Amino acid sequence: MNRRRRTATICGLVAPVIAVGAILLATLVASPETFTWRGRALSDMGRPGAETFWLFDGGLIVGGLVGAPFVWRVWIEASGPLQRAGAVSLAVAIVGTISVGVFFLEHTEYYVSTDLHGPAALTAFGFGPAAALLYGAGSLRGGERRWGLLSVGVGVAPVAQWVVWIGYARTIAADPWAWFAVPEALAAALFGGWVVLLARCFRRADAPGPTRMEAGKSTRYPSRGRTTLNT
Repeated sequence: MNRRRRTATICGLVAPVIAVGAILLATLVASPETFTWRGRALSDMGRPGAETFWLFDGGLIVGGLVGAPFVWRVWIEASGPLQRAGAVSLAVAIVGTISVGVFFLEHTEYYVSTDLHGPAALTAFGFGPAAALLYGAGSLRGGERRWGLLSVGVGVAPVAQWVVWIGYARTIAADPWAWFAVPEALAAALFGGWVVLLARCFRRADAPGPTRMEAGKSTRYPSRGRTTLNT
């Protein structure tokens, strides 16, 4: 069981690096015709024929698959219904991330007549923040204030930035989709960073001897007493 926990935790550390790293690398190698921060969405890098097609879509798919075992680790460490709901939301967000890569823009020309890219993206961008928010709320309810506030902040921040972007796009920008990729990238980075931090917390809990960690629950390590977040 301990080995399974450690393996699942490593998946949580590696998966965001793969997915977010693939996105960022794709932005660096994409031609201006494929992607610009001002005029394109991140998903444009996953269109068939784009030089970043395999990098972008493949990174999302592989990152999501690698991250799937981490959901199990989050679930078994969850304390209470809020954190379990956070674990479920994390699972849905990962499915959404994989689906963005599978159902890339213009996928209907190759398979599945219904365009599923939009629902996939909404699932990933919606349930990612929800996972952090719910898990953090559960941590706050359990008295773990620092980690709880950090997680809630990660959940709220993407919503706030989307509100700001919508206000800008609808009132100031000449192009209503200008800079759309910026809130997309920030949301992905926040979610990925939160997953890495949570995995680090679990990894410290697995270390022998006293640890300074907080991952929303201390009952699985009763001999170590109350823990605090130290990222």
